[in-house]
Amino acid sequence: MEFSFNPLSDLNEVKQVLSRISFFGGVVDDTLEKMMPYFQGTTIKAGECIIRKGDTPTHIFILQSGSVELHITSSSIDRCKRDFGVGDHFGEVAMFSMINDTASFFAKEDCQLITFSQKSLARLSREEPLIFRQLILNLARDLARKVQYSDELMLRHYVD
Repeated sequence: MEFSFNPLSDLNEVKQVLSRISFFGGVVDDTLEKMMPYFQGTTIKAGECIIRKGDTPTHIFILQSGSVELHITSSSIDRCKRDFGVGDHFGEVAMFSMINDTASFFAKEDCQLITFSQKSLARLSREEPLIFRQLILNLARDLARKVQYSDELMLRHYVD
């Protein structure tokens, strides 16, 4: 991935998106304010690949605007598994499993992304351990919901 990451410019707009995201559940405004330096932003054009299967995971991406498709592939199959919209996030599965990405993510339209890097996560754990613990617990819940979503998809495949 060769994108440029920049400091976030409109903190109020970013806070509006972040406050709706499940892995920031229970995070109050002053805590969100403390977290702002850990985030960056990037712009992705429609059709660009954000994460490619096999890439080394580096970031959690949060959609500030636009939409993204998650594709799962094999040597002969390419399936769109899921669409992501404003407030959705992706990249955390590979980052926490420490396995190279197993799926690809493509911008369906121009996107503004809020990014949270592995380095920022490590820095947060050192500098703000209480915020880090809350964030990790919320991310664990989100990952559990993603497993449930995948299970439901698999069951529908066998029923249909």
